[in-house]
Amino acid sequence: MEKGAPDGGVPESNPTQGAIESSQVEGAVTARDLVRQLEESIGDVPEQAEIFGVRQYAVEESVKRARRIIAAAGEVCGFAMERADWVTQADRTLARLPLGGRAVVHHASGAVDVLTGLAPLEMLFEKLEARETLISMVEETAEKLGVNDWVGRDQLRFERLWQIKAAAADRSRNVEPVLCRAVGAYRQIAGRLPVLGPASVSIKIAAGGALDRVSVLMRETAGEALEWAPVLAPHQAASQIASQLYGLMGNAKVPLERLEVKASMSFGYVTLGKRKAQRMLSPHYVAMIQIRAEEAQAYQFVVPATEKIYEAICLAGSHAAPALERRV
Repeated sequence: MEKGAPDGGVPESNPTQGAIESSQVEGAVTARDLVRQLEESIGDVPEQAEIFGVRQYAVEESVKRARRIIAAAGEVCGFAMERADWVTQADRTLARLPLGGRAVVHHASGAVDVLTGLAPLEMLFEKLEARETLISMVEETAEKLGVNDWVGRDQLRFERLWQIKAAAADRSRNVEPVLCRAVGAYRQIAGRLPVLGPASVSIKIAAGGALDRVSVLMRETAGEALEWAPVLAPHQAASQIASQLYGLMGNAKVPLERLEVKASMSFGYVTLGKRKAQRMLSPHYVAMIQIRAEEAQAYQFVVPATEKIYEAICLAGSHAAPALERRV
């Protein structure tokens, strides 16, 4: 922490480069500007938040759950997918499904990924569909799959739609883009807060709403909240994030104050990813920072929103201990 730094120890300039006015570069920010930008992006934050335990599944339970998802995918596709060759490895279980499909079950998190066997350029859309039409197709497929039954007592909320397109060009002509796939992402809501990180459920569809792929990564809460914890103010989190960013950029050739920075911050629970076990859901601040320069950079910072640390998050360059395999 730099001596005399205002508001939580974030220096207003790079101490090795000297202060440079942000007006020299359009969109450039000082540390104070960055903190303000993060604070303004987040909106209202509750004074207290619930702390939840996460249900722990044995390997057999995760595989049984995967079989139900595979059966639901088979019903949507119109052919039986239950007959599969299963192979159990140290950290995951693989399944070879009929017609070239496959499934993966991650033991640490219970995450399930099912591919139905469609080739990448099979069943392309005949035209570029309207966004509302694609969302309707995704939601119809989600209803057929029964995704709301996979989340237990929590809720799922549609969050975002991606479109995967292909096009080509040469010196004489351009080929109009072709819509290959549409992907809908759903976000788990635990209590009153979203579970941030990878999509809780993602559904990839082809032309006519045909199911291509479904992925599930949900941290199902284990009953009522364990306790309520006071939430740190957004300014404290923004100051920590700015300090970490200046630490990473301290040896850069171009000072941060001369670069265009765009930052936003979200508040909610955090999932540690499909390859990591997790026992608690506790609130965190998650910041996304984009830096525009000759080499564009993007950073994601996660800081606890409570004084007490309920779930340790590994820093860059470190690794969590491997999850022990649990069996009934």
